[in-house]
Amino acid sequence: MKPDENGMALMIAVWAVILIGGLVTGMVAMGGGDAAITANRIETARAGALAEAGVLRAIAALTDPAAREKLELDQPFTVQLEDAASITVVVRDSCGAIDLNWAPGALLRAYGVAEGMSHAAAARFASAIEARREAGPEETADGLPSHPWQSLDQLNALPDMDRATLDRIIPGLTVNCREAGADPRLAPDLVREALQLSGATGSPSHGLAYEIEAQARLASGARVTLRAAIWLSRQPGPPAYYITGWRSL
Repeated sequence: MKPDENGMALMIAVWAVILIGGLVTGMVAMGGGDAAITANRIETARAGALAEAGVLRAIAALTDPAAREKLELDQPFTVQLEDAASITVVVRDSCGAIDLNWAPGALLRAYGVAEGMSHAAAARFASAIEARREAGPEETADGLPSHPWQSLDQLNALPDMDRATLDRIIPGLTVNCREAGADPRLAPDLVREALQLSGATGSPSHGLAYEIEAQARLASGARVTLRAAIWLSRQPGPPAYYITGWRSL
């Protein structure tokens, strides 16, 4: 082989090595990325399982009359696990809040004013909620009718609604109580103020509807929050409860 040909062969070999090295490096990087993604998914799934365990633990307490008597509503309790993971659970009686499907317009307007809306904005807030109710129930996937307001997330579409306002008003609202009033003994401050402004006396809770929030945190930083709504059965024997809402945040 001539010297020029030797030099050309060497250059080709060098470029081939560089190209192969680049491909290998890329494959290793991709493999490392896939491994990290897989690890994150495993941690998220584990956090989700722990959050679900927190919800089920709360349901177990609610369905046991003796345990339910000792349960502190609206007070978070935390379970620490051995590997630095934790589960924090809060249970509230749904009837301490204002039900979007049942509350009268006067109470809805008063709640808007108590939250800090102008009287005009509070009137629009109440009218928009009532307008959805007047449109009638929608059908679910199984063809059965459901209440017009199925989730508090639907409030996003209301006029004058932004994230900050939504975060302030959600704690005093529900779609799970199915009563026109709210129990002032269980209600947050804004709801009690709204009851006073509207002249409503409220109504005692029937003690059947509850909302549960469970948040699991892992040492890795993974975090999952579950929100569930349930109704306790009025009849003895199984089923002891019905799940009326379930979503992961």
